[in-house]
Amino acid sequence: MEYRQLARTAVSVSRIGFGCGPASGYDYGQVDETEWKLAVQAALENGINLFDVANVYGFGRAEELLSQALGSKRHDIVIATKCGLVWDWQGKVRRDLSREAVLRSVEASLRRLRLDVIPLYQIHWPDEATPIEETLEVLAQCQDQGKIRYLGVSNFSCDLLRKAQAIRALQSEQVAFNLLCRDPEVDIVPWCNSVGISILAHSGLARGFLGGRYAPGDGRGLSDTRKNSPYFSVEGQVEKQELLDAIRTIESEVGRPFSSVAIRWVLDNPGVSAVLIGVKSREQLSANLQAVGWHLDPKSWQLLDGLSARCPGGLAGTPAHGKSS
Repeated sequence: MEYRQLARTAVSVSRIGFGCGPASGYDYGQVDETEWKLAVQAALENGINLFDVANVYGFGRAEELLSQALGSKRHDIVIATKCGLVWDWQGKVRRDLSREAVLRSVEASLRRLRLDVIPLYQIHWPDEATPIEETLEVLAQCQDQGKIRYLGVSNFSCDLLRKAQAIRALQSEQVAFNLLCRDPEVDIVPWCNSVGISILAHSGLARGFLGGRYAPGDGRGLSDTRKNSPYFSVEGQVEKQELLDAIRTIESEVGRPFSSVAIRWVLDNPGVSAVLIGVKSREQLSANLQAVGWHLDPKSWQLLDGLSARCPGGLAGTPAHGKSS
């Protein structure tokens, strides 16, 4: 496994992070909870020490499953969870970073994860209805009380990042970054690197589109929320297919799984500390782990870089709970 220092802390995190979104059972289709727990244990055995979850995944269920799967090891690794998305009894999700909502979320995550302190606590999405000052004030309070060790944010614009960092020191920014989503390269990645904030690239496989199983337009055949994702749409069909074909060629040349080639491109970006990959099974984990311990040669990296740049922007899409600020 490869490791990087988390911001300017003494903590090192694995460059492959275990994304727990699939444990929700809805965003990526149904999940076999027994198999998923075995995948968590296999990840530990292979050196992964960064597990990214959120209170909203499965409406708390993913945090509970992660705690169960990790057992006593949950105290020895970096669990990164999130607040900011709340839900009602009908399962409708909305953004809420008010003081009361954050306090409830912190206590609930501590209980479900069975922890005394959350290693990395992140704001999941900005909430335009709540001043960032209010949110960071209550998070700072929780940090000072020892309930949170480090603070991070997710899906923040560069302007909001600057504003937040001026209020309370952040350790990470989690943002969509993959071969089909490169917007963060413009300002977020360089600015975070300049001030020592780690970049955690989520959606490293474009919600599974870059896993090697799908063709442009296949989203119409999916039964989960990805059916509406621009990653899986026919938008940019020609450019997407050219990129997929190039990955397939490199896969054959390097003798590694398709997904590992796509992940390695992200890891070979020096501004990225870790890439978060959603995992449902040990088989998926095994393929993704082959992204570490090597590098794309310059010709292959440049080929993917060029084809990626030709793909249309905005493929990460906009979540149903609103636009980011």
